[in-house]
Amino acid sequence: MVLLFLWQILGFSSYEMRRLLLAFLALGMALVADAQLKMKIEGTCPATMDTVQVLDLSHGFVRAKIPAREGHFQTTLPIGQDEVVGIGSREYFAPIFGDTVPVFVDLVKHQVKGSELNELTSRCDRSLDSLNMVLVKRFNELRSRLTPDNKEELSAQIQELVEEQGRKRLEILSAYKNTLVPVVYLPDFCMEMTYGQLEPWLDESAPYMSHSRMQMVRQLADGLRKKQPGRMFVDLTMNDMDGKSRQLSEWCGKGNYVLVDFWASWCGPCRKEMPNVVETYVKYHSKGYEIVGVSFDSKAEPWKAAVKQLGMDWPQISDLKGWQSAASEAYGIMAIPSNVLLDGEGRIVANDLRGERLHAKLKEIYGF
Repeated sequence: MVLLFLWQILGFSSYEMRRLLLAFLALGMALVADAQLKMKIEGTCPATMDTVQVLDLSHGFVRAKIPAREGHFQTTLPIGQDEVVGIGSREYFAPIFGDTVPVFVDLVKHQVKGSELNELTSRCDRSLDSLNMVLVKRFNELRSRLTPDNKEELSAQIQELVEEQGRKRLEILSAYKNTLVPVVYLPDFCMEMTYGQLEPWLDESAPYMSHSRMQMVRQLADGLRKKQPGRMFVDLTMNDMDGKSRQLSEWCGKGNYVLVDFWASWCGPCRKEMPNVVETYVKYHSKGYEIVGVSFDSKAEPWKAAVKQLGMDWPQISDLKGWQSAASEAYGIMAIPSNVLLDGEGRIVANDLRGERLHAKLKEIYGF
């Protein structure tokens, strides 16, 4: 399975995204089943490979290494019934389910032969990889034409491409809704899905919903639900940078639009996005637009230094509890940067606005 290029567009590497997820969820994850099967795994690989990795897709580590010789590898792997692992490398791996049927993995042709479920998974994987190859080519073409003069236009086209990718890969996955196949992909896809896109996949009668990998999806859905437009903001009580206790309600629900921005000084994508947020503040603050930063830092000094360095001239609060921040539970924050935009009454009108989407929404509100 080729890793999706969207993470790179948004500034997240697959490793960083996995770390963010694990920081919030790892303690709650469990293996699919206690009973271990002995599954025979055989396959072909490029002759240059001397080791084929078995990747634990639920926890993000290399579970085992299979010696490869002259383009061939073979092993017997202890694996739980319906547990999902990846066979290959971090650059490309074939996802397979644990079962009693021996599996043959062709890492050259990207094909899997084995049980009906594993062959269905392979078929879906190849379709998604084909889609990804087409969209990566289009993305690279757009990026190669990027100049300071056309940045806004091409950024909008890149965003359209990102949204197209999301729609089309869900269309592909929809053909497998009556199987376990979605448990391979939804835990990754869901990080880039809106609640509206995710909700149809939360059918409790679907065969994949009872799989342990769906716990991540359930928790993300619960978080997205808390940020849905129409909901009233949840008040938070935290200290500002001077150590004074403050509440969100001091700024929210007071008649003006407020962007509640969740970030941290140690978060690379947050820092990358911040000039964009600063630009909106400079442009619209005189019209009543306010920003309140809610930091997921755990130490005061890096937090304060980043605020000054990045030119964040708006109110800042934090309980300095890192991922244990009260904001995590209140707003379902599983990854940062994240935000909610509130109207004058304190109702959420939009969430997770970044880049051109943030500018477009504010232009819609203020008319320029």
